Parts: sequence; C-alpha cells; structure tokens
Amino acid sequence: MLRFIMAMCCVFGMIGPAAADEVFQFPQDPDEAEFIANEVIATFYHEIGHGLIDVLQIPVLGKEEDAADTLSVILMHDIWKEDSAAAILVSDALTYALRAGDLSIAPDPSVYADEHSLDIQRYFAVVCLFYGANPDMRRQLAVDLGLPDDKLESCPDAYLNARWSWDAMLAGTEPTQDTFGLVMAEGQEGMPLADLLAEEVASINQQFGLPEEITVTVADCGEANAFYTSDDKTITMCNEYAQDLQHLWQSQ
Repeated sequence: MLRFIMAMCCVFGMIGPAAADEVFQFPQDPDEAEFIANEVIATFYHEIGHGLIDVLQIPVLGKEEDAADTLSVILMHDIWKEDSAAAILVSDALTYALRAGDLSIAPDPSVYADEHSLDIQRYFAVVCLFYGANPDMRRQLAVDLGLPDDKLESCPDAYLNARWSWDAMLAGTEPTQDTFGLVMAEGQEGMPLADLLAEEVASINQQFGLPEEITVTVADCGEANAFYTSDDKTITMCNEYAQDLQHLWQSQ
C-alpha cells in the first residue's frame, strides 16, 4: 500500500506555497478545474466542522481536526450523488497523499506535534470512511486507492460509529424560521471561488439551523490555507489555497 502512495507522489511531485495577487480564476482545462473545485469543497466541509463544533458547543473527545475530517466525508456522502461524491473524495485523498511526500524520507519531527494527524493517516482515514458509508458500491474504489484488506473489514463499522457520533451531536439542528445559517460575505458575487462556495452554503443551510450566523469569505491570506475563526464566526477560503492546488495539478 505504501508503494501505491509513493508512486502517486513521484508522478505528481510536491508543491510549495503560493502568493495571491488577484482574484483566483478557474483554469480552462476541465479536469484541472474539477480537481481544484473538488478539493476546495472538501476543505470547506472540513472548516464547516470546526464552525459547527464552535457555535453548537459540541464536545470533542480526541483531535478536533480528525472530527472535522470525519464530517467532511459525511457531507460528501450526504450531499452529492455517487459519482460526484467519489470524485470529491479522490481529489481530497490525493491531496493528502501528495502532502505526505516521499514516505522513504523521515518527516520533520515538528509534524508529530501538529494538531492535525499525519497526512498519510488522513489519507487512509477519509478513504476508509467513504468506503464504509457504502461498501457495496465503493469496494473497488477503496482497493484502487490502496486501502489494505484488513482495513476494508473494519471501515463499515468505523463509518457507522462516526455517523452515530455526528448525528447525535447534530440532532435538533434542522433549519427553522428561528435559526441562522451560513452567509456569504457581501461584495463577492462573481468571484469564482465565492460563487462555488455559495452553492455549498445553500446546500448546508438546507440541512442545519444554527444559533448564530457563520460568515463565509474568500480572501488573500498570505499563505495557502483555509480556516475557521471563532472570534468572528468566519470561514475563510484563501485565494492562495486554490492557487496551491493548481500548482499541484500542473506539477504532473
């Protein structure tokens, strides 16, 4: 299985930080544009996890980053039809694999102290959960993505446990006239990333009603990143992050 990941890393290479200096525009190549959009969506779902944990005051037993990764996979499964959900998952998993780098080289020790799990762990975790949500239809995808045979057996139970946990925490959050939701920051209409996220905002607001608003914005951040800020209840998707994904694709 490790050879499989290393082979992908050798094919695609590694990427470095990007600096945004203009509004991000999706490339004309449809495959490249789809890869970027899919991973932006997966990352946005992850940041929604942080937002829900904050505004709903959800207790987290373990790493919050892992909990947010789990919700991202659940939302992929719930919101999208099968082919589209699988495409988003593949883009997400591939990004983690590439971030992991050459597995024959020891990583910088600082990664072991990061709040995130190791990228290669995140790779197998999202593949496992996605497969476990629909094992009859997704077994071949999981095998193609290098999920070990012994892990295949445990993934359906892993998904059911993750599903039960998030469903328990989100019980009673159905949207009503008295609840709030995600809102796009003003003045971003026509920006490609913002327009993409606006569609996701509409989908999420059909599922969850919140005690307060969470604002979604696209901005230059000075780094390739996306993050949730509890002080102002804002999810920020950085232009540099989309540029970074574009560099990843172009490094093939």
